[in-house]
Amino acid sequence: MRILYIAAADPYRDAHAQELLDALLVAATFGAEVSLLFQDDGVLQLLAGQDGKALGRRTLGAQLEALPLFDVENLHADAVSLQERGLSTDDLLLPVTVLTVPELAALLARHD
Repeated sequence: MRILYIAAADPYRDAHAQELLDALLVAATFGAEVSLLFQDDGVLQLLAGQDGKALGRRTLGAQLEALPLFDVENLHADAVSLQERGLSTDDLLLPVTVLTVPELAALLARHD
């Protein structure tokens, strides 16, 4: 089974980002082929230097860095979302494949 998770939430606004990461790790642990797309405010989850402790939360970036340990290596980011927020791959914590709109459609089509 190929599962695409879409991280579209600000990393610390609420629990959505953490819950998505938890669900993704469970699926990966049970052998699903997992990919992760960062889109909209979800691209902010990829920013280097974040510290959730100031908000009383676990630092999401540190958890994202552990994804390869769970064989989650298919990481993608929406080019438009990065551009709208003035971000480039140099600002990001992890290497991601930056996708254009047509590439996003192809990514969705490849997953169950």
